[in-house]
Amino acid sequence: MMNLRLNELVFVSLLVCAGCASDDLNPPIDCSVEGPTVTVTELGEAECGESNGFIAVAATGGSGTYTYSINGGPFGDEPRFESLSSGTYTIVVRDENGCDVSVSQNVTNKEGVNLTLSSTDAGCGTAAGTITVTAVGGEGPYEYSLDGGPFQSDPTFTGLETGEYVVTIRDATDCQSSQVIRVRSGISFAADIQPIITSSCAINDCHNGNQFPDFRVFKNIQDNAANIKKLTGDRTMPDEGSLTQAQIDAIACWVDDGAIQN
Repeated sequence: MMNLRLNELVFVSLLVCAGCASDDLNPPIDCSVEGPTVTVTELGEAECGESNGFIAVAATGGSGTYTYSINGGPFGDEPRFESLSSGTYTIVVRDENGCDVSVSQNVTNKEGVNLTLSSTDAGCGTAAGTITVTAVGGEGPYEYSLDGGPFQSDPTFTGLETGEYVVTIRDATDCQSSQVIRVRSGISFAADIQPIITSSCAINDCHNGNQFPDFRVFKNIQDNAANIKKLTGDRTMPDEGSLTQAQIDAIACWVDDGAIQN
């Protein structure tokens, strides 16, 4: 699950890798602490080819009442989503402070074919990723499609860049099921990104606990990840553009992977 703060852009040009004179800002609401949490409470499978599955969620914490959205749709008051076919769904819960939390859930076919997915890393800036599909149930032979493309008999897709992909399996009875999987770059926060932040950002009494945000705390880095990518990419930070291109590329790949703590 991910916790997001809407409408709260902390401009990292003031916060990261720069001088401290104008860095002090009032801390925003920390949605990771004060925001809601969400769990899936009910899950109903779908008949093959039908849209009769369902997902229900329950939210706790946060502030005020909650609204709910599925797969980027409009927010509403109903925490139960029905008429779902097999596939991957992401439900977002929002509280009155604008704190969002999301959960992803697969709806499977009740008696037809389903699938499990595995992937290998693409590399940073390269297209070396793979996705492999394993059929579960149904009747062979099976065919496989990537992002709505033509079906193929090979269960492995190669030459993939980083990103999210929709994989569909089809069995001999024409029953289908889909899931979403992310191919990542393989850039590690601990090995590749944290040393850059430590040496270039959390130094000289900037962001080392003396003022907000404290970049010794991973969540503070994660919350500012998109701005870190933008401002290192255009070399407006750190001062004097001291990062190498390889470091800038690594930051971009890690952020695109979802800014995970890996």
